[in-house]
Amino acid sequence: MNKHDIPSVNSFVNADDFSTTWDDFNIVSSFLRSEPRPLHLAIFDWEKAYRQIPTAMDQWPYLMVQDFEGKLLVDTRITFGGVAGCGSFGRPADAWKSIMLHEFDLVTIFRWVDDNLFVKTIDAQTQMEDIVTRSNQLGVKTNDEKFSPFAAEQKYIGFLWNGVNKTVRLPDGKLFDRVDQIKKFLFKSSFYYKDVEIMVGRLNHVSYMLPQMRCYLCSCYRWLKSWQVPDSPRDLPSDVKEDLGRWFHILVTFQPTRLMPNPAPTEIGWVGDASTSFGIGVMIGRRWAQFQLKNNWSQYQDQEGGIAWLETVAIRLGLSMLESLGIKKGKTFIVWTDNTTTEGVIRKRKSKDKSVNEEWKLIQDTLVRLQADIESRQVTSAKNPADGLSRGIRDGHEWRHVVPVESDNDPQNLSQTNHSEMIVIGKIPFITRNGTVQVATTPQDLYFLKGWKWNTLLGFNTAIKKFVKFMASSGRTSFVLPVSENNIFDFCFWAGRDDGRNTEQEIASSTLAKYIHGIKFWHLYHKVKYPKDADDRVKALLKSSARADVSAPPKPKKGAIHLRHLLFLADRLLQGGKKEKAILDLAITAFWGMARLAELTYQFSTGDPEYAASLLTSDVKLKRSLTPSQLVLILRDAKTCNPGEVQRIRLKSLDNMLCPVRAVMRRLEEAKGNNTSLFGYYNDRGDRIHLTKDSVTRTLSKIWAEGDFGKLSGHSFRVGGASLRNALGIDIQEICRLGRWVSECYKLYLRQYSPLEKTEAIQLLKELDLCWSKTPCS
Repeated sequence: MNKHDIPSVNSFVNADDFSTTWDDFNIVSSFLRSEPRPLHLAIFDWEKAYRQIPTAMDQWPYLMVQDFEGKLLVDTRITFGGVAGCGSFGRPADAWKSIMLHEFDLVTIFRWVDDNLFVKTIDAQTQMEDIVTRSNQLGVKTNDEKFSPFAAEQKYIGFLWNGVNKTVRLPDGKLFDRVDQIKKFLFKSSFYYKDVEIMVGRLNHVSYMLPQMRCYLCSCYRWLKSWQVPDSPRDLPSDVKEDLGRWFHILVTFQPTRLMPNPAPTEIGWVGDASTSFGIGVMIGRRWAQFQLKNNWSQYQDQEGGIAWLETVAIRLGLSMLESLGIKKGKTFIVWTDNTTTEGVIRKRKSKDKSVNEEWKLIQDTLVRLQADIESRQVTSAKNPADGLSRGIRDGHEWRHVVPVESDNDPQNLSQTNHSEMIVIGKIPFITRNGTVQVATTPQDLYFLKGWKWNTLLGFNTAIKKFVKFMASSGRTSFVLPVSENNIFDFCFWAGRDDGRNTEQEIASSTLAKYIHGIKFWHLYHKVKYPKDADDRVKALLKSSARADVSAPPKPKKGAIHLRHLLFLADRLLQGGKKEKAILDLAITAFWGMARLAELTYQFSTGDPEYAASLLTSDVKLKRSLTPSQLVLILRDAKTCNPGEVQRIRLKSLDNMLCPVRAVMRRLEEAKGNNTSLFGYYNDRGDRIHLTKDSVTRTLSKIWAEGDFGKLSGHSFRVGGASLRNALGIDIQEICRLGRWVSECYKLYLRQYSPLEKTEAIQLLKELDLCWSKTPCS
């Protein structure tokens, strides 16, 4: 019960006079994160029966109990619950810890009351059984249920720590429990003090892993503090409900396995500034970005002036710059600002300004997603290096140091004038790990990765993932590069086909050769030497695998899309909205243009498409301006395109609903004259949404399943366009020219039409032309 006129016992106690040697979340996290070596962890829990600690004689007067006969009994061996008050458990426990560190090959031991987390390197020979035996000799007992052997992951102070990957997460089921607990608060109206206290305590525990969310606990603590009668229920305050909604949003969307955070702030020269006369400037060291306000920008904001909102946007744009540069997860960064209001908002993470508060929600989402945090520092306006950038001045800033910013939620009333490719590190996690150890990605690493096409990097990541799976299957769950010659040889034997052996993998020799190339790239990326001596032996193994490929059942060929499939697709997609109509136009173009889906889709659904790798509206070249009968699409990043060269998709008009020229013209009309993605659409908010390959294939797969067309895939458009032309007697050289084939590989795409299928296709074309004869493509 909370009575404001009665001070609590704790108010008379100075916590500094009663320091402990317990190791909390921040101590463990900082240590394990800073240790470069992969580590194994083990748990030792003191036996419950051993919780009989002798008490000091000067404490005896406070440890007496009276029996039913009126006699006073002195408790000279206190149970564990009272130990903290007597302070006599810590010193013998510290002495025991020192002995363990002295006698065994350990890195360190963390201790929280009677729970102990032992840490060793993965190659150390220390075993927990030996530690338990020695501990028993010293009188510190445990049992089989109270200790666990060394492993990569262990539970300590309510979290699962991984000493190899340097990650931390909640135990299985706990995250669901927290989400379920919040849901009850969001859908009920009144609660008891104890229920709120338990909920807040558990969320406070989670906040060690998500420090960005602590600001959303303040309202809960204010609610608890205002409670007068604990046994009386109280209604849920609106501010508490709003903050719990934020907790619910984060807990159902965040990545639960986190890189261990380092709470110590890091100085990176991050400073931002804003002005209502021009826009925003942000600097991170020598790197910089400048954003200009669009006309009538202030109409988007509720508050007068808008400088508070602009200064807050500068923080979010700085985070986007860090992401482009390759942010190091788990770190806390210092942000310099000359705006005292912004400095306070960074500290409190909340503001009374509605627009600033909404912006901070986006910042918090970004911080959680990037697994980072920020702290504010103040700089005077005169010494703010970003001041000139915010006023439109770029003097002294080199263009080679500009940072492109691509964000899913860029402010609609700001624009940046540069474009560059963005590498999504989260989609190639196996490349960036040194073996199984997570390492930071530097700007130089990102620059190195841009030397390869994105699809090539995805292929390398798949190869490395397969190799890591092999290592784990052979008991090597933790390792660092370089791998040995025997590792490479064993991998080829494990993955390749063999006539006399059934394997789970059975990878074709051609694919296995690509995997080896990916592993070589992996070593190159991490600047370690690949075992060159393995090449000759690998070639021999690949030959053995190739011979086994001959006797293996042939891989089913990708199906060809026929006109009836295309009509079925059109029928379904025309029933949808803007997205579905854009996908239909893309599908028609892919079929008649014999294009790969990856050539017509985009890496990201929002933001400015990257010029060098995207098909834009400006890449459409019309042969006739008024009523085009044919047009050309320029591809700068085709799969078989050499650097500096382009390829062309040539389309001719048809007098029916499947006209590819008309499909492209519809996309140009939808783009409203803007130079943006050709295959995209504007949503109801006016945002441009680009069609990604994943989004398109998911939609197509659902429709193919409805029609029971199981053999069709994204590649079936290229196969279908070539096969139909071949069935209609089009010259092979013309098919190769239109399909951009320069070798015999075109044969892989041709599927023979049966006489019935050929007749059906010709009849469908005639019927389509007849139906649309009065409305030709124009």
